[in-house]
Amino acid sequence: MRLGAEVVDVGDGAVTLAGGARLVADQVVVATDSPVGGADLLLSAEHGPVNNLAVMSDVAPGYAPEGGACIAVSLLGVPTEDDETLDAAVRDQLAAWFGAAVRGWQRLAVHRIAYAQPRQDVSDLDVLARDQRVGERTWVCGDHLDTGSIQGALVSGRRVADQVHGALSAELP
Repeated sequence: MRLGAEVVDVGDGAVTLAGGARLVADQVVVATDSPVGGADLLLSAEHGPVNNLAVMSDVAPGYAPEGGACIAVSLLGVPTEDDETLDAAVRDQLAAWFGAAVRGWQRLAVHRIAYAQPRQDVSDLDVLARDQRVGERTWVCGDHLDTGSIQGALVSGRRVADQVHGALSAELP
């Protein structure tokens, strides 16, 4: 186990460190802070306004000028604070993630979009992954029946496909 080692490459069963050392192992487990510098979505596991953050210019470089970055931040619900108060709360949280440099970032826009994602409070968990049959031959699927995400939509669709398959199989002689 190596702690605090800068890794420059992770392969199947091997890790290369910044100094050039290559470590070979039966299994490799990477446990680190969420990286920035790729097409990643950073999820917040703490109490604060920020739910997730993505560096959009890492996905589409044309979204920012050369040497710059365009960052999108999503919050839960529709904040009632004015833009300045909301901006300060977001920067406070992100400064804990990325340091004081956050204070120098330029805010381009604030958009309040109701129902952008399905509600996902802990109290909603008991309704997730339920039977998606709503009629004799009618089914419903979508991220509102799982986790509010593309993954949730895919899982929900797969669950319906399995249920439809099961129903059709039961009808066969």
